[in-house]
Amino acid sequence: MKPVTCYLRIGSDYLDDAVRYPTLGAAKDAYRDCAYQLDRYGQSIEASIHIASSGSELQEYPDFTLALGPRGGLVCERT
Repeated sequence: MKPVTCYLRIGSDYLDDAVRYPTLGAAKDAYRDCAYQLDRYGQSIEASIHIASSGSELQEYPDFTLALGPRGGLVCERT
């Protein structure tokens, strides 16, 4: 069984541009850092996490969606 990794796609990035992270937590942390920086300037961005064994096996439909909640917390929803 191949180990799975997480691929983070932020905003309107193409799926081919998704960045690989070794764990779900690492992908969430990367999104959180980006989203908090934009939030300081009144902007927002959403992201998706795709779980696959390799970049060539990525599917368009995400496994998780990420956004900042109304009080600034991370909202991670399984799709």
